[in-house]
Amino acid sequence: MARKIDINQLGKERVLMTECIGIDAGGTLIKVVYKERDEYLYQTFLSNEVEKLVKWINEWHPNAKLKITGGKQENISKLLHNPHELIDEFEATTIGIKEVLKRAELYLPEKYLLVNVGTGTSIHSMIGENSERLGGSGIGGGTLMGLSYLLTRQKQFEEIMLLAEKGKRTGIDLKVRDIYEGDRSPISGDLTASNFGFLERMTGEELQEDILACLVGMISEAVLMMVMPFAKAIESSTIVFIGSTFHNNALFKKQLQRFEDLFELKLHFPFNGQYSGAHGALLY
Repeated sequence: MARKIDINQLGKERVLMTECIGIDAGGTLIKVVYKERDEYLYQTFLSNEVEKLVKWINEWHPNAKLKITGGKQENISKLLHNPHELIDEFEATTIGIKEVLKRAELYLPEKYLLVNVGTGTSIHSMIGENSERLGGSGIGGGTLMGLSYLLTRQKQFEEIMLLAEKGKRTGIDLKVRDIYEGDRSPISGDLTASNFGFLERMTGEELQEDILACLVGMISEAVLMMVMPFAKAIESSTIVFIGSTFHNNALFKKQLQRFEDLFELKLHFPFNGQYSGAHGALLY
């Protein structure tokens, strides 16, 4: 006979069970990781849903200690009654990625590049137990959302990616083969010569799908070209991409993976990579 579960009692057990919660308060999303019965559980809130986050903590985890990282950590900490600790964002990310890789059973060389594509992009070297932030850029998921709205009036990430999956880049992006005739091209004709550069073919009535496909292509290519010199600098061909931009975003991954053979790279997109910062805060 199945055991009947008392929902109210289950709620009380959960309240008492959670000792610590890791929170990564980013510019677009708030990622949450906590443990119950030795199992990691995950929650995500929009950055403008702070009141929703506070209500969730107060109702389900009023006794838990909070470890908070991310750019908006101080704003969130002021609204919480729980005891809390603020963790450096970059340190949390580089601690958390090790747990994410372990849980994904992804075993990498001792030396690799870690690229966190969230609202913007942050680049870290990972060498043994040591890590260092090497640089970053304002180009990232926030760029995708902002330009998608300006160009197509689309504001929902899921809808943007759904449309982009259906789009074609041939009528808007200028390819190398569009410039060179025959076999004269010094590089692959399929490479992009100019993003949004095929002005002669544009009509002003381009489909949203095609515009968004070109936008995803431009951002993914810009990110990859930006991080490659850093990979060379640490003498590694292994690049690990994390961040909310890759969540349910097969097209973004596909655009990056196109260059693996061309540049002899090994790209990895670990499961739950977007929770690296929250994992690191929890484990700090």
